[in-house]
Amino acid sequence: MSSEPDPTAAPPGGPGGTATPEATDAPGGPDEPGGPDAPGEPDEPGGPGGPEPSGTGGSPGPGDAPRTARHPAARSLADELRSWPAERLVALLRARPDLTVPLPTDLTSLAARASSRAGVQRALDGLDTPALQVLEVIAVLPEPASPTEVRRCWGAPAAAVLTRLRDLALVWGPQRSVWMVRTVRDLLGPYPAGLGPPLAEALGRRSPQRLTQLLEDLGLAPSADPGTAVPRLTAHLADPGTVRELLDRAPEGVTALLERLVWGPPVGQVSAADRPVRSADATGPVEWLLARGLLAVADSAHVVLPREIGLALRDGRVHRTPEPTAPPLRTRGRPEAAVTGAASGAAAEAVRLVDALGESLGTASAPVLRSGGLGVRELRRLATALDIPEAIAATAVEVAFASGLVADDGEADPRWAPTPAFDGWRAEEVAGRWATLAGAWLGTTRCPGLVGTRDERDSPRQALGPGLDRAAAPVVRLWTLRALAGAPAPTGQVAVVGAESLRAGLDWAIPRRAGRARDALVGWALEEAAWLGVTGAGALAPHARPLLADPPDPVAAAEALATALPDPVAHVLLQADLTAVAPGPPEPGLARELELAADVESRGGATVYRFSATSVRRAMDAGRTGDDLLDLLARHSPTEVPQPLRYLVTDTARRHGRVRVGTAGAYLRAEDEATLAAVLADRRAASLGLRRLAPTVLAAQSGPGPVLEVLRELGLAPAAEGPDGELLVGRPQVRRTPPRTRPQPVSPLPPSPPAQTLAATVDALLRADRAVLDHRTGTAGAHGAGPAQAPELGANDPVQVLALLRDAAARREPVWIGYADAAGRTAPRLVQPLHVEGGRVDAFDRAAQRMRSFSVHRVTGVAPAPG
Repeated sequence: MSSEPDPTAAPPGGPGGTATPEATDAPGGPDEPGGPDAPGEPDEPGGPGGPEPSGTGGSPGPGDAPRTARHPAARSLADELRSWPAERLVALLRARPDLTVPLPTDLTSLAARASSRAGVQRALDGLDTPALQVLEVIAVLPEPASPTEVRRCWGAPAAAVLTRLRDLALVWGPQRSVWMVRTVRDLLGPYPAGLGPPLAEALGRRSPQRLTQLLEDLGLAPSADPGTAVPRLTAHLADPGTVRELLDRAPEGVTALLERLVWGPPVGQVSAADRPVRSADATGPVEWLLARGLLAVADSAHVVLPREIGLALRDGRVHRTPEPTAPPLRTRGRPEAAVTGAASGAAAEAVRLVDALGESLGTASAPVLRSGGLGVRELRRLATALDIPEAIAATAVEVAFASGLVADDGEADPRWAPTPAFDGWRAEEVAGRWATLAGAWLGTTRCPGLVGTRDERDSPRQALGPGLDRAAAPVVRLWTLRALAGAPAPTGQVAVVGAESLRAGLDWAIPRRAGRARDALVGWALEEAAWLGVTGAGALAPHARPLLADPPDPVAAAEALATALPDPVAHVLLQADLTAVAPGPPEPGLARELELAADVESRGGATVYRFSATSVRRAMDAGRTGDDLLDLLARHSPTEVPQPLRYLVTDTARRHGRVRVGTAGAYLRAEDEATLAAVLADRRAASLGLRRLAPTVLAAQSGPGPVLEVLRELGLAPAAEGPDGELLVGRPQVRRTPPRTRPQPVSPLPPSPPAQTLAATVDALLRADRAVLDHRTGTAGAHGAGPAQAPELGANDPVQVLALLRDAAARREPVWIGYADAAGRTAPRLVQPLHVEGGRVDAFDRAAQRMRSFSVHRVTGVAPAPG
């Protein structure tokens, strides 16, 4: 095997041990855990020759470039937070709500939580491309970096981005110096922006003998002391002029090899990478680079391009192209009238489908699978009943579930059924019903597009089942729709943006969120928005814009849709071919009666209903009479009822109930003996086991249900009767679940607390921090509660206790409480309640000078206290 790998050869591991970029074999990785960050003392001074910044503040790791004497006295992140005004701390907690759960005890605790791995990971996931690029630039530069250096190495103005990163507590320091929180550096990985480790780290892996040989080969004064050799080599090779001078004399193949490493990953695989090489004996590009320190040894099988060498080859730029602004969206215009018409029609149809879905589940509820969810056959049955594809049925079911209209009834044999909220929803106007559905869809983490796909255990995912939640789904939906809302379009038109352009914009906006599922989430968002009427003809509908406001305005959205929807009609046009045409959306009551007595033949701008003997009999089985139907048609038709339709209704009514079925096994009774004789002689009725009991009575071995079904197949119009001989009206049993709350989205982030709670939390943090500082300086009590005397605390009613605590939290006023410990002893405590929820009250304990959580049921009494 040749000692020199061919840089143009086959993949890693092949003959010759090619030096090829290989991210997977590189040591470390972006998710490799770093060392624990033990928050240090926030008030320890730092500076040249002094202690490093505490872990909370983020000191450089072992892979960072050597420090110089140019940085000012170092401080910690906690010390930085102490210099912030209360309004800026409130903004930090609003932007990073996870920092408030649980409530930190003081600013040191807040700084530690802001620099924790989980907290930083969430913050990074919410950053856009320019913020991440600037962080990578800071990670590459020696700390502390200056804004001027950041701008130069990024290639674009960075002041606004740096301000945003400071406000998120990801970087800190005075205006002219930027320190990075250590955890940010760990999460960016060992090779930020595809750049390798610093020269000092890469060369520090070599033996003293190899360092001496490298100094000699480069024409520098040799030294056997690594403490002298490494800085000497680093200073020499870090000079871009030195790198250019060396590469000007490079043999063929060196430039091509470096081009494969320069933009990352900076690690290449090569056999016997740690073999000793001298410049005089080097053969091939890899040995030539190793002998001159332009490549370093990562391990026995890998070489790595040092950071300073990579920067020199990149002409000092950390990124190939800075991306301070989002890529422009490729748009085309669509007339607003066309968009509004398509979207309003889809919105009305979505409301109708969810209505029909709830009605279907109310009469024939579907069982809940043992694993949770709706079975495939039940979903197919619903799709067939609604005459829609299964994918649309899954979307309708999931939207109804997210809206709180469908739920598990919680019985021993659980079934999916409408909730009591479904009846209230049906009573609203179409526009209000749509606003409820669209608002729930925007906020849900459920992804109907996952129905039918397989999970990690190769099991199919079911509608309404587990495994359909994606925390990024509402973020992607909202971003996609807001991008459509802000896309430019000609006057009088609405912008249509292609899916690929939206995906490119989303990749810029949240590159770390949703991962590989991001493209699918964009596609699902567009498909579901079109079905729901949030978009029409590929553009955002005007009536959907109020839902994208902060906070959303469903009332305005419903009002906008109501003006776009055609007025409901109260009449139909009856045709001689047994059809009725509704020239617009029929009124809800009229629509229900028509769908009971006729079959929907087509929908659209007009709805066509077709009457038949079967459909008319269906209405009569539900309790309508022939006169009822004729009266309904006469009242809602501007013309007389056509003779064929009148004959159909009267003939079906005349025959309806002439044969009656009751309970024996079952019996048949009719006034006309010939009718029963014909039934008895018909072979198609043989399965019923009929025998004659009397000239007008037949007995059957089958029950009433099968008998009714067979007789209807024979063309008769039988009716069921009760034990008293009265006609039974077949009204299906309607099921409802017990009251249910709307399901909450599954999100890794807690909701942002209200503004009052944030302000009270910051006030408590500042009080606690002052108390800690007073204790250290021997001035305790200057800001504390003092020796205040507790008042008499009588026993309060639990409801009154809860009301008083909530009122104190809202007013941000301190109160005295009587609090019982585990042994039942009650003691007074002076507290400032901040948040009351779930049977607990989070409050600042004035005596202990820290945040505490109290159980409300242990509070025996509440009394006001002086502020």
